[in-house]
Amino acid sequence: MKRKKFALLGVAGFVAPRHLKAIKENNGELIASCDVVDSVGIIDSYFPNSFFFNNFNGFEKFISEVQSSDNKIDYLVICTPNYLHHSHIRFGIINNMHVICEKPLLINVNLLNNLLRLKKQYDKEIYCILQLRINDKIYELKNKMNRRKKFCECVLNYNTPRGRWYDYSWKGDLKKSGGILYNIGIHLFDILIWIFGKYKKFEMYENNKRSSSGKIFFNNARVKWNLSINLLHSEGIKSERKLLIDDELFELTGNFSDSHSICYDEILKNNKIFHAESTVDSLLLVSKMTKL
Repeated sequence: MKRKKFALLGVAGFVAPRHLKAIKENNGELIASCDVVDSVGIIDSYFPNSFFFNNFNGFEKFISEVQSSDNKIDYLVICTPNYLHHSHIRFGIINNMHVICEKPLLINVNLLNNLLRLKKQYDKEIYCILQLRINDKIYELKNKMNRRKKFCECVLNYNTPRGRWYDYSWKGDLKKSGGILYNIGIHLFDILIWIFGKYKKFEMYENNKRSSSGKIFFNNARVKWNLSINLLHSEGIKSERKLLIDDELFELTGNFSDSHSICYDEILKNNKIFHAESTVDSLLLVSKMTKL
């Protein structure tokens, strides 16, 4: 099998090492990466001979030259802040690369149809990293709910604390991140839709920079959800990720450090559960929630 070639945007970010590891473990080759921050020594652990650019113009010129050669790059990986996803996905597609993007796909759903048209025009695919879908516990739960006939009353409590730095980073800037429903909530709603099917309606009780809550109604379930990034106590950080279905408790925890590698393996096989189209329901749901 031909070794796949990758380029990566946002290589200095928190999640980038997982992508570097996934590319390496799937016998890929990182040709080039880019970030405005140059603390990128992590590259040496995986692809020391790859090119690095600390400005997009230089990266863009390099990609244009490579894509005009016989040694084309196959995939563009996007680990940049949410508000840049649309333009970076578009950049990848018009330069004849498939795109692998961290969620959310974008934070302005008005641009969604443009991307879907563009990928058809260039015959390129857009993939999302959906690591929770390949979690064994969640996959078993999905199968169990498919077999279950009775209506379920559910409570989802998801607290993943963040320190004060969060409020001063791009993640705390609503214009750059879209807020916690885009940063974190969209992963949870994607899984709820993955488990229970299309939602019918929703209610919102609270939505601010650090917490959000409401209810989502499905054909066979009603889920009351609470999402928070507040510190639970002054002594340190404590996380809570629990889904209660009737009287049965499911812990949504585990080590996801290897999950990107599994996602990449499936993406390289063109598994359709990672296609952008499969994320549309959760993306539209969050868009509606944030407008209330």
